[in-house]
Amino acid sequence: MKNSPIKFGTDGWRATIADEYTFENLRIVAAGLAAHLQKTEKDKLQNGVAIGYDTRFLSAEFAQTAAEVLSAAGIPAKVSDRDATTPAIAWAARGGGLAAGIMITASHNPPKYNGFKFMAPDGSPADKEATGSVESFLGKKLKASTPAAVTTFDPRPEYFKQLQTVIDFDLLKKNKGKVVCDFVHGVGRGYLDHLLRECGWKVQTIRENPDPMFGGILPDPANPKCHIALQEAVTKAKADVGLANDPDADRFGVVDSAGQYISANQCLALMYVHLLEHRGMRGPIARTVATTGLLDAIAKKHGQEAIETPVGFKWIGAAIEEQGAILGGEESNGMSMRGHTPGKDGILADLLLAEIWAVNKQPLSVLYQKLMKKYGNFYSTRTDLHLTDDAKNALMESMQTKTPREFAGSKVASKVLLDGVKLNLEDGSWLLMRPSGTEPLVRVYLEARTQKRLKELQAAAQQLK
Repeated sequence: MKNSPIKFGTDGWRATIADEYTFENLRIVAAGLAAHLQKTEKDKLQNGVAIGYDTRFLSAEFAQTAAEVLSAAGIPAKVSDRDATTPAIAWAARGGGLAAGIMITASHNPPKYNGFKFMAPDGSPADKEATGSVESFLGKKLKASTPAAVTTFDPRPEYFKQLQTVIDFDLLKKNKGKVVCDFVHGVGRGYLDHLLRECGWKVQTIRENPDPMFGGILPDPANPKCHIALQEAVTKAKADVGLANDPDADRFGVVDSAGQYISANQCLALMYVHLLEHRGMRGPIARTVATTGLLDAIAKKHGQEAIETPVGFKWIGAAIEEQGAILGGEESNGMSMRGHTPGKDGILADLLLAEIWAVNKQPLSVLYQKLMKKYGNFYSTRTDLHLTDDAKNALMESMQTKTPREFAGSKVASKVLLDGVKLNLEDGSWLLMRPSGTEPLVRVYLEARTQKRLKELQAAAQQLK
């Protein structure tokens, strides 16, 4: 489809509702996916496709429209009986031997957006080859077929059974805690809260009512304005931990009993140590190029490897599936682990953090301070450089072809071009520059071994042009 407004990014197709995200364009995308599946998944077509949707404007109607297109193409469509989590739909595809999973969601983006994610039969996010294939079919007429059935299903029971294979629910039952679950007006209600109540935990929920405006804030658990409500609720209830999800529950957010937000970098370190030292698992850690080097330090002390990947969870999933990583994660609050789907799962992450609390019964911030004493101090941040497109492109080209020999007073030890430009410095700090594909800015990720050094790096980064 030449000059199509429909473009797939790293996490599916996403666009503004009523502008590019219309029923007409959704039908075009669904038809493109149907043609792709007819070409690539012939042995699984009769098993159908699972379709879920979030709490955004018209998501249920968009899901039904996608189901009708697939049905007309002769592909059975199984639509979730209520709004559902992306991880549950991913497991429905993997566990049910389906041809694909579809999720109508714009994840943690602002309310004006909606999106179309699709997952491969193994539950992994669609890769560039698959999305490119779908794009090649956009606007082309589907072959006439005998219509297939459109049915509804509840993805939760099978998904809950799967979680029992990767989470120690017996431990959670023996060491009960008090938790606040924050659903940020998305799909998570009836998932995390249900499972923890089944374990006998005292559960309080906040922001559980579906709201397509998400209470007027950016619905990202890592957004400080978003997790204020959870911090206040945890402190008021004197809870042991606060656990949050984004609107489609593939990301996580955590507040400890002191009301302190624990970053994804910190959580991933706690998780990896837990799997190695409490569960006795052995294997590499997979992390994106923008994620903390603390994970490398932990891996090294345990004789394991740290696998560095480009940004995008499909790379993490591949490292888990193909390279034996026991845990994979990214600084943007995504994780999964061995034995589960290779897509990020915020419910799994929250349950694993509850498990870590159950073992130690200490604030997660205290556990993290102990962890740093053992493995070293790592401090991370991100700053955005607002540049014109020309200046953005010039900076990135200069960094690639005329890499500085030193930065902020430390020699450049190595350069990584996996995704953007990453400079590893001799003092153990690093910076990663990644240009935005949609905005006139360069995102700069920074990490240092002291907070003073991190401020120096940040000041130097802000002078980049």
